[in-house]
Amino acid sequence: MVIRLALSLFLLTSFTVSYSDDGEAQLIEKLNGMTSGAAIESIEPAPAENVYIVTMNSQEYYIYSQGDYLLVGDLFDAMRQVNVGQERNNQRIAGVIQEIPESEMIMMGEPLEKYVTVFTDTDCFYCQKFHLEVPELQSHGIQVRYLMFPRAGVGSESYYEAVSVWCSKDSAEAMTVAKAGGTVDPAECDNPVARQYELGKLVGIQGTPTIILQNGTVINGYADSERLVAESG
Repeated sequence: MVIRLALSLFLLTSFTVSYSDDGEAQLIEKLNGMTSGAAIESIEPAPAENVYIVTMNSQEYYIYSQGDYLLVGDLFDAMRQVNVGQERNNQRIAGVIQEIPESEMIMMGEPLEKYVTVFTDTDCFYCQKFHLEVPELQSHGIQVRYLMFPRAGVGSESYYEAVSVWCSKDSAEAMTVAKAGGTVDPAECDNPVARQYELGKLVGIQGTPTIILQNGTVINGYADSERLVAESG
């Protein structure tokens, strides 16, 4: 059971809460003695004994708690050979993507039965390299759907370029021009660029491109069309 707390460890002096697991209460005490300025949002048992998934400041941590000791790190499922935390985060990202309407994406080419969704920045090298794969993906029946993630943040030069791309009369063509190092005429309109950037940070996007396949698989970084066609099934 997820135990949700609304507290600041920096301000907390004492609290009373019921736990289904004494280990969770002990973990809170340890974190309270070590951490300041953090907000515990939830605690839940991980699949491994004495390991907990702790969400603080919208970030998940896998914490092993035993006696006077804490160990923070990755949790791997040896049987399935997967990083449990990465798998969980991928599932979260895929769920978020399903909630975004296509009207808020830049769609490359004609609608196709299959697609990949990509958090992108107009001026990152590997985003530009990935964009060269778009025609090949289209030839294999896979559409590319772009979400904007200007890595330098809202208000940066890349942010304003992303807005100009989005607000262009032909946003797909403007995306191609920007990815090729060309100049996109400045444009302004009601746009989702800032929301998409904040959404990306919220779900843990670390860099661009981040590619989400239709089946929910998340690929962090560049992948060529051959790999994407194979993994798209």
